[in-house]
Amino acid sequence: MHKGVCIGGPMAGQTINTRSNIGFIAVDAEGFAAWVYYVRAADGAYELDLQPDATTLEGWSGTRSLDLDRALDAASKGLDVIALPGEGDDEQPAEPPVFDDDVEEGGY
Repeated sequence: MHKGVCIGGPMAGQTINTRSNIGFIAVDAEGFAAWVYYVRAADGAYELDLQPDATTLEGWSGTRSLDLDRALDAASKGLDVIALPGEGDDEQPAEPPVFDDDVEEGGY
């Protein structure tokens, strides 16, 4: 088990426990978004991965499009996948993002 404070993204400031000493993926299935957090070696905090990627939705925010196949693949490689709580039962889920032909589909 690994315990750390999250830095950045929707989990900022929260302390969580995971089975992985690598990191985890936070998933918002309703919003079709995901965030990758890696354990920072210096202090054990979970730091949001801000590396640019073809699946990044909002510039440098670290928000990526959700791809359940890639999330399951990451879980098989040692990253925990954590579902973020929904907004409420009466909320309608967001529409999935639309990708331009020149941008790779995928994400976490």
